[in-house]
Amino acid sequence: MDNSNKIVPPHLNAEVYRTDTTGTSTQSFLDYIRIHNDGTLLVGCSELTGRYWNGGANIFDKAKQGKNVGSGTKKCIYLTSGTADGCFIESSNKILLCEDSGAVSIWNNKDDAWKQWSEELSVAEHDGGVMAVDCLSPGKEYVTVGADGNVKVWDIIDLICMRNYIAAHNRPIYGLSTRPSSLTSFATGSLDYYITLWDENVSKPVLDLLKNDCGIRCLQWYDEEHILFGDEAGVLSLIDVRNPENKIKLAEFPAAIHKINIQPACNRVSVCCDNKIVSVFNITDDLKLNLIYNNRNLHSNFVRGMAWDVDDRSVLHTVGWDGDIKTHNVT
Repeated sequence: MDNSNKIVPPHLNAEVYRTDTTGTSTQSFLDYIRIHNDGTLLVGCSELTGRYWNGGANIFDKAKQGKNVGSGTKKCIYLTSGTADGCFIESSNKILLCEDSGAVSIWNNKDDAWKQWSEELSVAEHDGGVMAVDCLSPGKEYVTVGADGNVKVWDIIDLICMRNYIAAHNRPIYGLSTRPSSLTSFATGSLDYYITLWDENVSKPVLDLLKNDCGIRCLQWYDEEHILFGDEAGVLSLIDVRNPENKIKLAEFPAAIHKINIQPACNRVSVCCDNKIVSVFNITDDLKLNLIYNNRNLHSNFVRGMAWDVDDRSVLHTVGWDGDIKTHNVT
């Protein structure tokens, strides 16, 4: 029997560590979920261990095919860093991924027998992790925000940065949302407490809409005039861009709000925080919230991403750090 306590000469320690393959199994911490209009799912994950900080993405043809996916499922795309967000580019055969390395990459699925995803373009221009992406003009222009506090507008046909807002915020930016009926306007929210309105045609911020009491973790336009946002104190609030100083507190949660997802056709918003709870509210005509669904049992770790089903409006899909995709029937 080999001696498991074998002494390694000091000058060989680095080589032994480099070639050691024990304990390298990783768990997929699912961070986001996106659903294309044809029902295709995009699920991004990070895999963090002491030695490796990798990530990847899975693409499923239909939502039901991803329900019982576990952390051991083979990924369609492997990355050398984690991914905090991503989206489809018009077709469900082409996606954009945001990477923790500061890179933005475009992947496509060529129509061949192997159905393999391949990287088409990749550019690393953020100086920190890319935290969120949203679409300005479908298939043409997209916006990314990063932990470096920068905002970039991309022409994704050639993956060229068309507008670079350096030091747009002085702390990491987590919230990003494009205005519903605009091809140029969007809002950002940062841990520096500010919500800022931007226009792609203007080289400076259009307006600092609000300075909050604490960092902004997420935001989304409800309609052309109103923005919903969640902060680190666990408060969900609403502002009217025509009178941004009049902030309306809608609800309080026991942990920092991580993400909100609005279902416009039904006037509903789902909320997940830094815990296992998924909540869904109905938004009334006078902009008040009524709780219609609350679940704290489906996930065994933090819930990170949410997406409404495209075929059944009463179904909400969520992912979390337990590595599972769960389905909620909101009635």
